[in-house]
Amino acid sequence: MKNTVMSMTPISTFSLPLSSIARSNKANRKCNIINLFGITTLSVFILISVTGASPFAYVANVESNNVSIIDTFTDTVAATVPVGNCPLGVEVSSDGTRVYVANCMSNSVSVIDATKNKVIGTVRVGSYPEGVAVNPDGTKVYVVNAASNTISVIDTATNEVTATVPVGNLPVDVAITPDGRIVYVANSGIPPDYQGNISVIDTATNTITTSVNVEKDPHGIVVNPDGTKVYVVNSNGYPYYKGTVSVIDTATNNVTATVPVGSAPSGIAVNPDGTRVYVAVENPDGYFLERIGGVTAITGAVDVIDTAKYEFIDRVSVGSAPQEVAVTPDGNKVYVVNYGSNTTSVIDTATNTVNTTMPVGGSPTAVGIGPVIKSSSIIGLNGTSFLNSKTRTRNQTNNTEITANAGAAGKQERSIPTQASIPFLNSIWVLISILGAVAFVRKMK
Repeated sequence: MKNTVMSMTPISTFSLPLSSIARSNKANRKCNIINLFGITTLSVFILISVTGASPFAYVANVESNNVSIIDTFTDTVAATVPVGNCPLGVEVSSDGTRVYVANCMSNSVSVIDATKNKVIGTVRVGSYPEGVAVNPDGTKVYVVNAASNTISVIDTATNEVTATVPVGNLPVDVAITPDGRIVYVANSGIPPDYQGNISVIDTATNTITTSVNVEKDPHGIVVNPDGTKVYVVNSNGYPYYKGTVSVIDTATNNVTATVPVGSAPSGIAVNPDGTRVYVAVENPDGYFLERIGGVTAITGAVDVIDTAKYEFIDRVSVGSAPQEVAVTPDGNKVYVVNYGSNTTSVIDTATNTVNTTMPVGGSPTAVGIGPVIKSSSIIGLNGTSFLNSKTRTRNQTNNTEITANAGAAGKQERSIPTQASIPFLNSIWVLISILGAVAFVRKMK
């Protein structure tokens, strides 16, 4: 995050046996202990300078009217921030300093200061906002208004709507190319056929340049990291219940492949190197929902697609009625929000297994993950961090249409320290630093 202090593991002080640096006299011993401490400290600082801060995941809870903030290093909920009524969409800015939350029943977008975990602004948009996306340079936010059939364009410098773009019927999600020039909007369609399409918007003129027909009732959309492909998840609801993912070539705006997934898919995400696509599936085995008590009565899943061959390669069971997925900037974890379980599942992408499931707020529907911030400055022994934003990897998030009533009021905001987590500063690195320092002192002797 830009000029942001993030949570970090405190650096412990080290005690060394004096016998390892014994000297012939007291003065030399004291001098070399000071040298050793200084060299050790410098070594630790060098280690810290090459580590990055763990990003945070932001989960929108539609019934709790709040956002759960998850530390992705510890996989624990670090804070909860109240927002508007029925938040359905969430996205993090490119520098990680702002989080934008679409509140469908408030017809607004809450702006969260990620350095303070506090709402600092509210922007009025169209009717029933759902999906939200931020352009790569962080200057514009695009919000889909499902009931208005429009896109609101927010200027982040003023937090004001500067344009409103008409799109297709019942828009539910939005994604932006890595260069920020094109916006893709998933329109789920209306009865009786729910024929879905994708509106393609030129961001320079805020006009639709073309539309792309996909399958019925698209719910989620994402652009791959190099901007060459758009992936659209199609629910294909009643009476078909055959979920698919449409692959659109951005050079031609043609559908070039269709990949079958489980029944009632919703959210979709792509990993940072573009080799895997993850799809949240509410009814993976295609059960007759009327017979089993609805979708919340079954275990949902995340289907994994290999983008080299555009084929299904794995299925990971998660909680009930998963709505959306997001991938960490390093590609090692996938976060899945389970609407029916009030939980978030964390998938290890190396094994495609769930390694953590944590409770969040009521009926989570959307998740966004911030960037990794690398430090070019020194972090003190007291835990104070002087961070400068260097690089980040953008994770694209997706949303799904879901109707819900306003729930109980959100929990009170709980402030947390936002200092850098240091996952690599473990006992092995500390031991290496100490041994190197000892060797140096002996050489100087």
